[in-house]
Amino acid sequence: MSESNHSFKFLIIGAGRGGSSLLSGLLDSHSQLEVGFELFAIKYLMGKSFLDRIFQRKRFIIHDRTAAFKDACIRESKKFPGKLWGDKITTEQIFGLEDHNIANPKEKVDIIDFFFRKSMYDIKTIFILRDGRTCVRSKVKRTGQPFVLACERWNFSVQVYRYLKESHNNITVKFEELLKNPCQVLENICSFLSIPFEKKMLEGTRNKKMLPEYQKDTFDLSKIELKNISDEDFTLIKDGLKFCNYM
Repeated sequence: MSESNHSFKFLIIGAGRGGSSLLSGLLDSHSQLEVGFELFAIKYLMGKSFLDRIFQRKRFIIHDRTAAFKDACIRESKKFPGKLWGDKITTEQIFGLEDHNIANPKEKVDIIDFFFRKSMYDIKTIFILRDGRTCVRSKVKRTGQPFVLACERWNFSVQVYRYLKESHNNITVKFEELLKNPCQVLENICSFLSIPFEKKMLEGTRNKKMLPEYQKDTFDLSKIELKNISDEDFTLIKDGLKFCNYM
């Protein structure tokens, strides 16, 4: 879909359990914004609706999936005239595009570069970064995934963060700062989106679009505590922690 008459203007991206739901709930509470919560990412980026086409167009997996995702977002944005529309997705869902390289081992594509530079070139990105130690701990506790896999997934989110630092139209916020200084962080994001800050965004901690267990009356600072965490337990993500200035 090449037309530009739509309101799909931004993506909110972070690792799973990285704080993207809270950030999305806050932004969605702005009168000029509408946020989708992981709409179309599993279906298209991870290819759940393309399983029967992988072998028919295996050389175009990443092209088909990103195009379908963007088209779906554009169609959804048109349901909200007068608002800027954005979608919240996770870096794990972007990683689903690696299916293209699995199917085409001799013609591999840098999926991060393709996604942002070729597909989402005209879409602003709001990236939320969370300390890998608390993020991995949350992944293991909440989803039951193996510790090593949780580390690998957080490391991939750092690859995305590294890429965005060097290119693309984006802003990065830290989950820890969002909890401690929500007004300042949200003011910066509003400036990035060219809209005025609205204090009612702070009420987004109770946003009904979030899962019930995520909804809070206020900002939960316990989520960023490093109690009972030893750096020696996190050697698998040490380089990423250093790059992100967490160590």
